[in-house]
Amino acid sequence: MIRTLVSATSAIARAGLAAALRGDSRVSVIGEAEPADFARLAATLEPDVVVERRESAGEMLGFPAVVLVDDPRYVWSTEASRFSGERAARAVLSRDASPEEIVAAVVAVAAGLVAVQPQTLSHATGGVESANRVRADALSPREVEVLGQLARGAANKSIAAALGISEHTVKFHIASIFAKLGSASRTEAVTQGVRLGLIML
Repeated sequence: MIRTLVSATSAIARAGLAAALRGDSRVSVIGEAEPADFARLAATLEPDVVVERRESAGEMLGFPAVVLVDDPRYVWSTEASRFSGERAARAVLSRDASPEEIVAAVVAVAAGLVAVQPQTLSHATGGVESANRVRADALSPREVEVLGQLARGAANKSIAAALGISEHTVKFHIASIFAKLGSASRTEAVTQGVRLGLIML
């Protein structure tokens, strides 16, 4: 039996989650906690898995948790919720997840696995797909040179002199770099370039 603690701000949300879990013989709901009472109850009850419904941003609970959110993109945009580290989420479901999906996620987490819905996973992989698209549409050798100059803080005139091209051409290359890297400033372009391994600082 998987000993499960439910946590949510709303009493209605807690009751709904508990009802979904109580419908399966593999799961035992050992308690329902408001966020303010979670630490005390968790220490006392020592659950195997926590099912948490997130109402707002905040630190993840200190247990593997199935996290139910309005917008799964929030989960993947915060460092605390990545699938790594002791405090990380182990399953991410949308708020419209079915009772069967919630139970399946709890069972997976209890077995040491991670679980996501297909539509939620698409949010997690969006950043990776974007990075791959950038690599597929890589900067030209000249654009990499210009990006390297941007990393040194060089002005357009200095870049033109260093590379033996006109300032107009420098502006053209910078515009192309911004478009390919999805950047709105020189700093963003350099940061993205470093992250993608196009340049080194």
